[in-house]
Amino acid sequence: MKKVFAAVAAVLLCASASYAQNFRDMFRSDAKGEIEYGVRAGLNISDITGKYTGGGMSVKADLKSLAGFHVGGVVGIPITNGFYLQPGLMFSSKGARDVYKDSGEGWSEKSVSKMFPVYMEIPVLASFRADIVDNVKLHVNVGPYFGIGLGGNVTGKYEWTEDGQSGSGKSDPYPLFGKSDENKERGNMQRFDFGLSFGAGVALWQHYYVGLKYDLGLVNMAVKDLANSVKYHNGTFAITLGYNF
Repeated sequence: MKKVFAAVAAVLLCASASYAQNFRDMFRSDAKGEIEYGVRAGLNISDITGKYTGGGMSVKADLKSLAGFHVGGVVGIPITNGFYLQPGLMFSSKGARDVYKDSGEGWSEKSVSKMFPVYMEIPVLASFRADIVDNVKLHVNVGPYFGIGLGGNVTGKYEWTEDGQSGSGKSDPYPLFGKSDENKERGNMQRFDFGLSFGAGVALWQHYYVGLKYDLGLVNMAVKDLANSVKYHNGTFAITLGYNF
Protein backbone atom coordinates (compact mmCIF):
# COMPACT_ATOMS: atom_id res chain seq x y z
CA MET A 1 0.00 0.00 0.00
CA LYS A 2 2.83 2.39 0.84
CA LYS A 3 4.33 1.72 -2.57
CA VAL A 4 1.00 2.60 -4.23
CA PHE A 5 0.79 5.89 -2.31
CA ALA A 6 4.41 6.65 -3.17
CA ALA A 7 3.75 5.99 -6.87
CA VAL A 8 0.63 8.19 -6.86
CA ALA A 9 2.51 10.96 -5.06
CA ALA A 10 5.32 10.77 -7.61
CA VAL A 11 2.85 11.03 -10.51
CA LEU A 12 1.10 14.02 -8.90
CA LEU A 13 4.43 15.71 -8.24
CA CYS A 14 5.53 15.27 -11.85
CA ALA A 15 2.16 16.52 -13.11
CA SER A 16 2.34 19.56 -10.82
CA ALA A 17 5.85 20.37 -11.99
CA SER A 18 4.80 20.04 -15.64
CA TYR A 19 1.73 22.23 -15.05
CA ALA A 20 3.83 24.86 -13.25
CA GLN A 21 6.32 24.90 -16.13
CA ASN A 22 3.51 25.28 -18.68
CA PHE A 23 1.99 28.06 -16.56
CA ARG A 24 5.32 29.91 -16.47
CA ASP A 25 5.72 29.41 -20.23
CA MET A 26 2.43 31.27 -20.77
CA PHE A 27 4.16 34.42 -19.51
CA ARG A 28 7.49 33.88 -21.24
CA SER A 29 7.16 36.75 -23.71
CA ASP A 30 6.53 39.26 -20.91
CA ALA A 31 9.65 38.42 -18.92
CA LYS A 32 11.32 41.62 -20.09
CA GLY A 33 8.36 43.54 -21.46
CA GLU A 34 8.56 47.19 -22.43
CA ILE A 35 6.15 50.01 -21.69
CA GLU A 36 3.17 49.83 -24.03
CA TYR A 37 0.95 52.62 -25.28
CA GLY A 38 -2.50 52.03 -26.69
CA VAL A 39 -5.71 53.70 -27.81
CA ARG A 40 -9.18 52.39 -26.97
CA ALA A 41 -12.70 53.13 -28.21
CA GLY A 42 -16.01 51.36 -28.12
CA LEU A 43 -19.65 51.01 -27.22
CA ASN A 44 -21.14 51.54 -23.75
CA ILE A 45 -24.42 50.02 -22.60
CA SER A 46 -25.12 51.92 -19.39
CA ASP A 47 -27.72 51.86 -16.66
CA ILE A 48 -28.35 53.68 -13.39
CA THR A 49 -29.63 51.66 -10.47
CA GLY A 50 -31.74 53.74 -8.15
CA LYS A 51 -33.70 53.50 -4.93
CA TYR A 52 -35.91 55.99 -3.11
CA THR A 53 -36.53 55.67 0.62
CA GLY A 54 -38.61 57.64 3.08
CA GLY A 55 -41.82 57.46 5.05
CA GLY A 56 -41.19 53.81 5.81
CA MET A 57 -41.10 52.92 2.10
CA SER A 58 -38.36 51.79 -0.28
CA VAL A 59 -38.96 51.95 -4.04
CA LYS A 60 -36.55 50.92 -6.77
CA ALA A 61 -36.22 53.18 -9.79
CA ASP A 62 -37.29 51.38 -12.96
CA LEU A 63 -34.67 52.81 -15.33
CA LYS A 64 -33.70 51.41 -18.73
CA SER A 65 -30.28 51.07 -20.34
CA LEU A 66 -28.83 53.69 -22.68
CA ALA A 67 -26.20 53.35 -25.42
CA GLY A 68 -23.11 55.55 -25.32
CA PHE A 69 -19.41 55.54 -26.12
CA HIS A 70 -15.93 55.57 -24.63
CA VAL A 71 -12.62 56.70 -26.13
CA GLY A 72 -9.16 57.27 -24.72
CA GLY A 73 -5.70 55.85 -24.16
CA VAL A 74 -3.88 53.43 -21.86
CA VAL A 75 -0.30 52.81 -20.77
CA GLY A 76 0.94 49.32 -19.90
CA ILE A 77 3.81 49.38 -17.38
CA PRO A 78 5.49 45.95 -16.91
CA ILE A 79 5.95 44.97 -13.26
CA THR A 80 6.94 41.31 -13.52
CA ASN A 81 6.30 38.29 -15.74
CA GLY A 82 2.74 38.51 -17.04
CA PHE A 83 1.74 41.41 -14.78
CA TYR A 84 1.31 45.03 -15.85
CA LEU A 85 0.03 48.19 -14.21
CA GLN A 86 -2.34 49.83 -16.71
CA PRO A 87 -3.42 53.40 -16.00
CA GLY A 88 -5.45 55.27 -18.59
CA LEU A 89 -7.46 58.34 -19.48
CA MET A 90 -10.96 57.86 -20.88
CA PHE A 91 -13.89 60.00 -21.96
CA SER A 92 -17.07 58.04 -21.42
CA SER A 93 -20.79 58.71 -21.84
CA LYS A 94 -23.15 56.86 -19.52
CA GLY A 95 -26.72 57.30 -18.28
CA ALA A 96 -30.15 55.73 -18.41
CA ARG A 97 -33.73 56.20 -19.67
CA ASP A 98 -36.86 56.66 -17.61
CA VAL A 99 -39.92 55.43 -19.52
CA TYR A 100 -43.46 56.16 -18.35
CA LYS A 101 -46.61 54.75 -19.97
CA ASP A 102 -50.28 55.01 -19.07
CA SER A 103 -53.54 54.44 -20.87
CA GLY A 104 -57.26 54.23 -20.41
CA GLU A 105 -60.43 54.06 -22.46
CA GLY A 106 -59.86 56.18 -25.53
CA TRP A 107 -56.52 57.67 -24.43
CA SER A 108 -52.85 56.82 -23.89
CA GLU A 109 -49.67 58.67 -23.04
CA LYS A 110 -45.96 57.92 -23.02
CA SER A 111 -42.95 59.94 -21.92
CA VAL A 112 -39.23 59.16 -22.11
CA SER A 113 -36.56 61.13 -20.28
CA LYS A 114 -32.84 60.50 -20.77
CA MET A 115 -29.99 61.18 -18.37
CA PHE A 116 -26.84 61.46 -20.46
CA PRO A 117 -23.68 62.33 -18.44
CA VAL A 118 -20.19 62.49 -19.95
CA TYR A 119 -17.24 61.69 -17.68
CA MET A 120 -13.49 61.99 -17.78
CA GLU A 121 -12.25 58.81 -16.12
CA ILE A 122 -8.88 57.58 -14.88
CA PRO A 123 -8.78 53.79 -14.54
CA VAL A 124 -5.81 52.26 -12.68
CA LEU A 125 -5.91 48.56 -13.49
CA ALA A 126 -3.89 45.48 -12.68
CA SER A 127 -3.47 43.71 -16.02
CA PHE A 128 -2.62 40.00 -16.04
CA ARG A 129 -1.45 38.69 -19.42
CA ALA A 130 -0.78 35.21 -20.75
CA ASP A 131 -0.03 33.67 -24.14
CA ILE A 132 -2.87 31.46 -25.37
CA VAL A 133 -1.42 30.52 -28.77
CA ASP A 134 1.01 32.23 -31.09
CA ASN A 135 -0.04 35.83 -31.74
CA VAL A 136 -2.93 35.65 -29.25
CA LYS A 137 -2.49 36.97 -25.71
CA LEU A 138 -5.16 36.96 -23.02
CA HIS A 139 -5.60 40.10 -20.90
CA VAL A 140 -7.48 40.09 -17.57
CA ASN A 141 -7.91 43.58 -16.09
CA VAL A 142 -9.25 44.65 -12.71
CA GLY A 143 -8.96 47.76 -10.59
CA PRO A 144 -10.51 51.07 -9.56
CA TYR A 145 -11.55 53.98 -11.73
CA PHE A 146 -12.06 57.62 -10.79
CA GLY A 147 -14.43 59.85 -12.75
CA ILE A 148 -15.44 63.50 -12.91
CA GLY A 149 -18.53 64.64 -14.77
CA LEU A 150 -17.71 67.07 -17.56
CA GLY A 151 -21.30 67.75 -18.54
CA GLY A 152 -24.59 66.20 -19.47
CA ASN A 153 -28.28 66.96 -19.80
CA VAL A 154 -31.66 65.53 -18.98
CA THR A 155 -33.82 65.48 -22.09
CA GLY A 156 -37.42 64.40 -22.54
CA LYS A 157 -40.07 63.74 -25.14
CA TYR A 158 -43.70 62.70 -24.92
CA GLU A 159 -46.61 61.55 -27.09
CA TRP A 160 -50.32 61.11 -26.50
CA THR A 161 -53.55 60.02 -28.11
CA GLU A 162 -57.10 60.92 -27.09
CA ASP A 163 -60.43 60.52 -28.88
CA GLY A 164 -58.75 59.73 -32.19
CA GLN A 165 -56.30 62.63 -31.99
CA SER A 166 -52.60 62.45 -31.19
CA GLY A 167 -49.66 64.68 -30.53
CA SER A 168 -46.03 64.70 -29.43
CA GLY A 169 -43.43 67.11 -28.18
CA LYS A 170 -40.15 67.63 -26.37
CA SER A 171 -39.42 69.13 -22.99
CA ASP A 172 -36.67 71.71 -22.51
CA PRO A 173 -33.33 70.05 -21.60
CA TYR A 174 -31.62 70.97 -18.35
CA PRO A 175 -28.21 70.15 -16.84
CA LEU A 176 -27.84 66.80 -15.11
CA PHE A 177 -25.18 67.84 -12.59
CA GLY A 178 -26.03 70.15 -9.73
CA LYS A 179 -28.88 70.71 -7.29
CA SER A 180 -32.24 72.13 -8.33
CA ASP A 181 -33.56 75.25 -6.66
CA GLU A 182 -36.38 77.72 -7.23
CA ASN A 183 -34.39 79.57 -9.90
CA LYS A 184 -33.00 76.69 -11.96
CA GLU A 185 -33.76 73.07 -12.68
CA ARG A 186 -30.99 70.51 -12.33
CA GLY A 187 -30.73 66.72 -12.30
CA ASN A 188 -29.58 66.57 -8.66
CA MET A 189 -26.49 64.52 -9.53
CA GLN A 190 -22.97 65.10 -8.21
CA ARG A 191 -19.99 65.12 -10.58
CA PHE A 192 -17.62 62.73 -8.80
CA ASP A 193 -17.78 59.00 -9.50
CA PHE A 194 -15.68 56.09 -8.31
CA GLY A 195 -15.96 52.35 -8.85
CA LEU A 196 -14.38 49.07 -9.88
CA SER A 197 -13.67 47.92 -13.41
CA PHE A 198 -13.58 44.25 -14.41
CA GLY A 199 -12.63 43.14 -17.90
CA ALA A 200 -10.95 40.67 -20.21
CA GLY A 201 -9.81 40.68 -23.79
CA VAL A 202 -7.30 39.41 -26.31
CA ALA A 203 -4.40 41.09 -28.06
CA LEU A 204 -3.90 39.84 -31.61
CA TRP A 205 -0.52 40.03 -33.34
CA GLN A 206 0.68 42.25 -30.45
CA HIS A 207 -1.15 45.32 -31.76
CA TYR A 208 -4.91 44.75 -32.05
CA TYR A 209 -7.08 44.51 -28.95
CA VAL A 210 -10.68 43.31 -28.50
CA GLY A 211 -12.24 43.22 -25.05
CA LEU A 212 -15.25 43.35 -22.76
CA LYS A 213 -15.54 45.11 -19.41
CA TYR A 214 -18.00 46.11 -16.72
CA ASP A 215 -17.69 49.25 -14.59
CA LEU A 216 -19.48 49.05 -11.24
CA GLY A 217 -20.13 52.47 -9.70
CA LEU A 218 -19.71 52.56 -5.93
CA VAL A 219 -20.47 56.23 -5.24
CA ASN A 220 -24.01 57.48 -4.65
CA MET A 221 -24.49 59.98 -7.47
CA ALA A 222 -27.23 61.96 -5.71
CA VAL A 223 -26.28 65.39 -4.39
CA LYS A 224 -25.48 65.62 -0.68
CA ASP A 225 -28.85 67.04 0.39
CA LEU A 226 -30.68 64.05 -1.11
CA ALA A 227 -28.15 61.30 -0.38
CA ASN A 228 -30.06 59.95 2.63
CA SER A 229 -33.24 59.27 0.67
CA VAL A 230 -32.02 58.77 -2.91
CA LYS A 231 -29.40 56.25 -4.08
CA TYR A 232 -28.08 56.31 -7.65
CA HIS A 233 -25.17 54.22 -8.97
CA ASN A 234 -23.66 53.94 -12.43
CA GLY A 235 -23.26 50.55 -14.09
CA THR A 236 -21.73 50.17 -17.55
CA PHE A 237 -21.05 47.20 -19.82
CA ALA A 238 -18.63 48.01 -22.63
CA ILE A 239 -17.26 46.48 -25.81
CA THR A 240 -13.78 47.82 -26.57
CA LEU A 241 -11.57 47.88 -29.65
CA GLY A 242 -8.00 49.11 -29.49
CA TYR A 243 -4.56 49.37 -30.98
CA ASN A 244 -1.26 48.99 -29.09
CA PHE A 245 1.82 50.77 -30.40
